[in-house]
Parts: sequence; C-alpha cells; structure tokens
Amino acid sequence: MEQIKIISDILLEIEEHLYSKALTPEFLAGKYYTNVSDLQKTFQILTGYTIGEYIRNRRLSNAAISLQSGVPSILETALSTGYETPEAFSKAFKRFHGKSPKEVRSDHGDGEIQYFGPKHIKFSMETSAPLTVKKEAHSFLYFVGKIKTVPNEAAQYVEVIKEFWQEETMNGSLAYLEERFAADAFVGLSLPGEEDRFKYGIGVLTDSSPSFIAGYEQIRLPSRSWAKFKVHGETDAHFREIRHRVLSEWLLISNCSISMLPEIEYFPEAEPASPEIWFPVNTDDEE
Repeated sequence: MEQIKIISDILLEIEEHLYSKALTPEFLAGKYYTNVSDLQKTFQILTGYTIGEYIRNRRLSNAAISLQSGVPSILETALSTGYETPEAFSKAFKRFHGKSPKEVRSDHGDGEIQYFGPKHIKFSMETSAPLTVKKEAHSFLYFVGKIKTVPNEAAQYVEVIKEFWQEETMNGSLAYLEERFAADAFVGLSLPGEEDRFKYGIGVLTDSSPSFIAGYEQIRLPSRSWAKFKVHGETDAHFREIRHRVLSEWLLISNCSISMLPEIEYFPEAEPASPEIWFPVNTDDEE
C-alpha cells in the first residue's frame, strides 16, 4: 500500500512542478526515500509509462494547448517544455501529435491534437480471475546465467528481451545450464540499472553455491520470503497484467510490502505447470 501511495503522491508532485528542471527520477526517488530503479518499475507498472515518458507527454500535450491559444511563440514554448532548441522540440512535438508546432498554431484551436491528461491512482471493484499466490521462504538462492542491459521503455525492452531469450536458446546456453544444474525451470531476473534502463538476466536458480563457470554471471540472492503468483501465459502482456494486479489489488489487502527488484519470472519445464512471477516480500511482523 505504501508503494501505491508514493506513486499517487509523485503524480501530484509532477503536476505541481511540471516544468521544473529538477523534476527527475533521481530527485523523486530521493524525496520519497526509495530506489530509482524500484520507483521506475513501480511507476511504469501502474501508469504504463516511465517517469520520463510521462513528464514528456504531459508537457507536449500542454504545449499544443498553449500553441492553439496563440499566446506563446514556438521558441518560448520549446524552452518552457524543456527543449534546448526549437528543432528538438518540433521533432518531439510532431512525433507525439502527428503535426508540427507551426501547423497546430495555425489551426487556431480547430485542429486535432493528442491530449494527454494527468493520471490519478483510483481503485474500483472489477470482476476478474482470482490471483493464485503462494508464499515460500528460501534461505539462499543463486542465479547463474547471462545478463544484459535493456531500456526501460516497454516498446523497446519487450523486443530486446525476446531476442535475448532466442539468442540464449539458439546458442545452447540454456541447454548447457539445464544439464549442468539438473534444472527444472529457467528464469528471467530483473535487476536495478540506471535511470532509463535496467538489467535482465536469463538463466537458472540453484540453492547451493555454484562453482565458477567462464562466460556466465552469478548472483547470490539473500535469504527471504517470496510471493509467487501464477501467470496464465508466457508473453510480456501476461506478466504485465499480473504485476499490475499485484500492486493495485493484492497489496491493498495483504500485510506484505514488496521490494520490486530483484523480480523473478519463473518458467517451469514440466507440463502443465504454469509460469510464475516472484516478488520478494516482507510482512508486517517481519519488519
């Protein structure tokens, strides 16, 4: 619940200081005492946008409304929107609205623009399939596999991660790990990165400390409890739906808090076992 409140407060903060140059993911994470990568991940799950995308879309939406009113010049609008040159502003503006700032200005309010209004977190009762979850504690887990840096934007990371899985399958890496560790599942592991990207690992989990393997990275996950949710499908859309429901539904009635990273996508080899998404959790009595 605390994480949802933070995002709700940040949405209000963005509206209050929409044109401030200090309005960055790092500033927001520091103000609300959270990790930048965790904040970006939670924000994107709940809103569908990274923090940078959301701020940019709000500014470009407002810029079109201002230009339609005929008050500011294109240069003034570009500078107030955060772009250093009219050229950079015009390029972003046309990509968002489908027409140039000059065209919108000449429409005198009669033309079509893309309106991107402020978002708010609200809760509603909906009929949906129940979430299937089990909570299990692991003393230690070790990840062994390959790790790649991927962009935060969903439109990009979906394809990058898809190609990453294909590469690791075709080059024999996953087959090698499966045989080496007698693995009965493969995992995708999300790890903290930078402002506009995060790290994604593909490999296996083992509960015993592995020996060094050239060309493969190892990560020791600390002793903790995991909330494991069933995912009814293997696409990014299926996993994204469960992430959103965990944050917007399950956390409201659970006594758990979630640290969004690392997050594990679990793909069992045995049929008909369903994929799972694992969140590291703390309960009120554990904190």
